[in-house]
Amino acid sequence: MRNKEYGIALNWNYVAISIVVVAAFTMLVLYMPNMRQIDANILHSIRLALSPYPSYIPAAISNFGFQNYMMWPQICAVCVLVSHKRFLKAFLIVFFTHAAFFLGELIKNFVCRTRPCGDAYSGYSFPSIHSTATMCFYGIVIYLIFRYTSQGFWRYFLATIFGLFIFLCGLSRLWLGVHYLSDVLAGLFLGFMLVNLFIILCKTLND
Repeated sequence: MRNKEYGIALNWNYVAISIVVVAAFTMLVLYMPNMRQIDANILHSIRLALSPYPSYIPAAISNFGFQNYMMWPQICAVCVLVSHKRFLKAFLIVFFTHAAFFLGELIKNFVCRTRPCGDAYSGYSFPSIHSTATMCFYGIVIYLIFRYTSQGFWRYFLATIFGLFIFLCGLSRLWLGVHYLSDVLAGLFLGFMLVNLFIILCKTLND
């Protein structure tokens, strides 16, 4: 019981840290006049470093962060969880993934930051919903892998694959020039907050 309480307290700490980081980035974007120039310089450096590689690579990776594309991984995850009679987790992984899209859109419409590419891509820039959704969904998947996979090799192999995909999806948004670094980082922390809320709920409900 003590270990469980300690684990939940740690997850709440992660939630609090994530909220502080997202709030800090939001304040910087809204009220720091030279934040856009700093972000633009960083973005230019990243894109310059990645320019030798073909552009279809980030485009292909980025597609998997769209809401429609993420439907299929969710279906797969739900099928696996339901087959193991983990009905609450099956519901929660879909709920939190959709919450990631909703919260990301809510903050976008509050901050109203224009994209680095201007009107070439629809919607606002801050935060990156791709980063939020992929961190949320695949972060939960990584937690479930460590929770239920007993074989050490597969635990670390699958966790590494999904962790790498989270990183590459965020990088692809910078590579394509549709987000600033602060957009991606804020999106990742927002998704990390949702992952920990998922874990807290599961631990609290003993699922």
